[in-house]
Amino acid sequence: MTRLALALLFAVSAVTVAEDKLVGQPIVEIKLPKDAKPGVKPGKWSEPAKVTSAAELEKLVADEPTRTAIAKAMDLKTHDLLVFCWQGSGQDKLEYAVLESFPEQVPFTLKPGLTDDLRTHVKLFAVRKNVKWSAK
Repeated sequence: MTRLALALLFAVSAVTVAEDKLVGQPIVEIKLPKDAKPGVKPGKWSEPAKVTSAAELEKLVADEPTRTAIAKAMDLKTHDLLVFCWQGSGQDKLEYAVLESFPEQVPFTLKPGLTDDLRTHVKLFAVRKNVKWSAK
């Protein structure tokens, strides 16, 4: 194959993966633009807001463009939305691992940063409905 043919094949397969991001995946992080307003007040990182329906999403997110972006990124019929919002160091990292096979288990952990700058962190995850998750 020529380089052009390989490049086109790679580009087509990358688009297909991006369109079917949620299919078969136990968890996918949802990236929102910086100007998005998810409407969640900072609390404990280990107590995320769980959204299971469009009505709950509407109650949680008052900003229409943000709500539309979230709805386009996931399907609330097959996945739940976990919204983590906390304040901490700008270097805080929220991590997760996928354990076992069907049905998977997903533990979330927080790696605290070492800087003293206080920042508000917001992370959104689409988690398949039958996946067990925990935050400790």
